[in-house]
Amino acid sequence: AAERERRLQERERLIEERRQEQARLDAEERRKEQERWEQQQREQEAAERERGGRSGVSGTAAEAAILVSQRTQNPREFFRQRERSGSTSGSPLPGSTPGARRPFLRYQRSLTESAFIFRRPEPLQTPPPGASRGPPPPS
Repeated sequence: AAERERRLQERERLIEERRQEQARLDAEERRKEQERWEQQQREQEAAERERGGRSGVSGTAAEAAILVSQRTQNPREFFRQRERSGSTSGSPLPGSTPGARRPFLRYQRSLTESAFIFRRPEPLQTPPPGASRGPPPPS
């Protein structure tokens, strides 16, 4: 029993040594990868400076700014106007329908209805009291 216990402890010690060695190797690999990445970043920045151009991020931002400036209307302002016109008071403005304020809800509902064969059942209309509910029973 003592021999078996000794073998188990030896095996656990070897496993722990392997884990520590692997952790050390992984840390070394991460450090080297970080150095390679930093070197690539420095090289890219140097190449950008040599070309006299802007860095990648600000160049992309400048392109986006040019595209936005070419628009005839600011999209945010468009939605702000729609929001103001649809929600200035608790009730919708005269002449506008509630669905015009939120067309996406109607669109989603229509998609749902077209996806299924069945529709919501029509509300049952109750006949006025005293009205006949069909032909009289045969006598």
